[in-house]
Amino acid sequence: KKEILKIIFISLIMFVSCSGKRQALGADNEIRVICSEIDQEIIEKYLSKIFTDTIFTPEPEPYYHLKFSSPETFLSLKSQSQVIVAAIHQDKSNPGYQLMSRLLSSKQISKTLENDPIILGQDVYAKNQVLVIINAKSEELLMQSVENKKVLIKKTFHNLFIDRQSNIVLSKYRNSSLEDSLKSKFPWSINIPWGWELVKAEKDLNFVWIGAEMPFQWISVSWYDGNLVDDELKIGDYIWNYPEKSYGFIQFNKYKFELKKTNYNGSVAWRVKGIWETKDKVEAKGGPFQSYLFYDSENDKTYHLNYLIHYTGKNKSIYMRQMDIIVKTFKLKSI
Repeated sequence: KKEILKIIFISLIMFVSCSGKRQALGADNEIRVICSEIDQEIIEKYLSKIFTDTIFTPEPEPYYHLKFSSPETFLSLKSQSQVIVAAIHQDKSNPGYQLMSRLLSSKQISKTLENDPIILGQDVYAKNQVLVIINAKSEELLMQSVENKKVLIKKTFHNLFIDRQSNIVLSKYRNSSLEDSLKSKFPWSINIPWGWELVKAEKDLNFVWIGAEMPFQWISVSWYDGNLVDDELKIGDYIWNYPEKSYGFIQFNKYKFELKKTNYNGSVAWRVKGIWETKDKVEAKGGPFQSYLFYDSENDKTYHLNYLIHYTGKNKSIYMRQMDIIVKTFKLKSI
């Protein structure tokens, strides 16, 4: 009986270790692209038309950095969180072609070459992973798929980013005491990561400011009586004067300033993007900012959520996207 139980126990361990998948590895702003040198130029051209999102900090900073590797590295990279495997030149001397022949069935190869060159998979080699297969007969046929595939591919990568980053910035280890304190004083709530602190809360002025260090990140919440959302001129004027009025020592710059309608948690809203800077030119600081403004018809109030960062010489886009996750946890209390 002991021997039988031992065999069963070992079998269970082997089954779990073989069938269970580990969490995908890698930074959430890096995409590992595996293809041969002969295909790289075409693949890079194609992906540049897909991943177009950029934050100006003020230098342009893409949401994703493409890191190219040879097909020989596939086994060591296949468990990364964001992987693209590609081949264009359908020649046996092409290492990318050889890898594709091992990864895909004959039916899949035929389908990608004759019909749809893109296969989109999730959690194939690891948990919380996106795997894209690009297998095209020619550059021309591949480029023809851009418009049909762009939205789906971007959405898939974006959703993966949200899932993975939410586990980091909005895990159970949050500043619950500050969350509860603000919730008890104001007509709204917001999830606050561990390490974030209250900078200022002025109930009479309907203004709350929270922040974190390393890097310096700020989020502010303000609200006003009436509807500003339906008047673009009022919105523009309000936003332009907001930093000096609320923070006191910074201002927005006209460089890359963008105001456009969007959707915020199901409500019609305005999204504002741009660059902020200190008014003190001696100790000049600055960086990117974004804002959402939306109208709460039940309480006849316009809410403004603003977030910004200062992180000299470092990558900022991933932090900006993290703060976007945070501000979208903002919820109004029911009447």
